[in-house]
Amino acid sequence: MAPADNSATGGIDPRQAEIEQLKADLKSVRAEMAKLVQDGGKFASEEAKRQKAKAADVAEDAAEKATEYRDMLEGKVREHPLAAIGIAVAAGMLFSSFSRR
Repeated sequence: MAPADNSATGGIDPRQAEIEQLKADLKSVRAEMAKLVQDGGKFASEEAKRQKAKAADVAEDAAEKATEYRDMLEGKVREHPLAAIGIAVAAGMLFSSFSRR
């Protein structure tokens, strides 16, 4: 096989030029991928911070509601102590009858 005549391309093998172009393209793709990964990491970090703040708000609201319900229940028990005792006894009997089976 005879060597390719490189006089028309200025002495550069067209395949070598394509290889160099591919190398440059790969370098560019690697740089873009690195930037995408970095941007994705920043986005994930910011989203995690937002979700953490949201979860803290939900937990705070739940704690407030629990305190509110406890206070309300406590008030009802103080208003009607005999009814509270009767409800507790009935609930205990139901629980024990279900747990026996």
